Amino acid sequence: MLIDLHAHSGGISRCCLIPYDAVIRTALDAGLDGIVLTNHYLKSYAADGDFSAFARRYTEEFRKAKAYGDTVGCKVFFGAEVTMEKHDGAHILLYGIGEQWLEENATVFDLTQEELYRKVKEVGGAMVQAHPYRVKKHLLDPRFLDGVEANCHPLYHNTYLTDMQAIAAENGLILTCGGDFHADTYRPKCGVYLPDSLQDGREIGRYLLSAGSLKLRIHEPDTEEVYDYLYLRPDEGKK
Repeated sequence: MLIDLHAHSGGISRCCLIPYDAVIRTALDAGLDGIVLTNHYLKSYAADGDFSAFARRYTEEFRKAKAYGDTVGCKVFFGAEVTMEKHDGAHILLYGIGEQWLEENATVFDLTQEELYRKVKEVGGAMVQAHPYRVKKHLLDPRFLDGVEANCHPLYHNTYLTDMQAIAAENGLILTCGGDFHADTYRPKCGVYLPDSLQDGREIGRYLLSAGSLKLRIHEPDTEEVYDYLYLRPDEGKK
């Protein structure tokens, strides 16, 4: 199945212009089998300081999206895109953490990269830096990452696939692909091919960590160029 590992919905991600049902229909129209709903998880979204309540709103948005996806034949998996307060607002994609984990760790945006990495590892999750070269080169410490992302959002004008592949290979990381769709542009036809047997977000996290290779669907920004790319993870490295 072809799954976009980086998607948003307007109920949580304020920069996304459409609600979860429209996000899901758009994904299906683009030929995807599903999405990982990685809404923005950042401190400023809980302006009242009630971070536990925000975490519950976040997971409820996922549950509603999943229920709708089930009715229309689109798989919806749980994830998060955390904005790191201590690292100049770098974005970290979390896979395999589960809804309860996020509700129990509602202030993860205040952790250091290493602290977040250790906490994610406790539950067997995966931590991928989103779009490290989006505006400027801002790669976090690879020792405390499981992967980096080639991002197909049209507004970035470049997937930086070659750069991300080199970073991943050099550091023994995984390489993922996401559309980062916000409905402010066309919907990229991109994602990662995953086994049909994966049932939930926890299984996706574990699969990403164990896979020796990942087949990506790349959609080059502002073009009709869509192609598959096979990333072979190096035997050596930190993993």
